[in-house]
Amino acid sequence: MTRLTWIVCGALLAFVVWLSQPVKIMDVHKEEGITTVLVEHFPIWRGWQEAWFNSHQADLEKRYGIPVSRRDGSWSIFFMGWQGGYRKDSLTDEDSDLLCFDDMNTDVNCILKEPLLWVSRNASGEVNYR
Repeated sequence: MTRLTWIVCGALLAFVVWLSQPVKIMDVHKEEGITTVLVEHFPIWRGWQEAWFNSHQADLEKRYGIPVSRRDGSWSIFFMGWQGGYRKDSLTDEDSDLLCFDDMNTDVNCILKEPLLWVSRNASGEVNYR
């Protein structure tokens, strides 16, 4: 084999290993009808994201109590990238890329916004993926 073939094979193998890493749930934040799930190693393609959610929905409900429904039965789950940890909001326009959580008793309660998947169900039971 040529050197280029070895490089391509190595890159493909590294990519497959990266893709096969399990999704890791780092934290869950809940409020009425809305849940934000912070994840690492989330699938990169939309079809794989939806398939992951569908195959793990029962586990998410059992382990984390999500989704949290509103009174009409609707709910939303936002899957966001973890980005290595929480940050403090300095209350300036420079922090407009932060998403902060009021359910934490600390001022280090924000993450960088990295939306990955939004799953929602309306009051009539229709589930949508965005």
